[in-house]
Amino acid sequence: MTDSHSQDIDLQEEKGVKFHRGSALSIFASDRREDFVALVCALLIAAGVYLFVG
Repeated sequence: MTDSHSQDIDLQEEKGVKFHRGSALSIFASDRREDFVALVCALLIAAGVYLFVG
């Protein structure tokens, strides 16, 4: 891979629009699973702050 194309590793095209999907090194099988885990982590952090600070 050349340096000029190194930023295109995760480039996708959908309906004629090119976009970067995100990290090509994701540990998750799908974006939906990644979003769900992020939501659960955010809820746990918010609950922890509520219980220990509030």
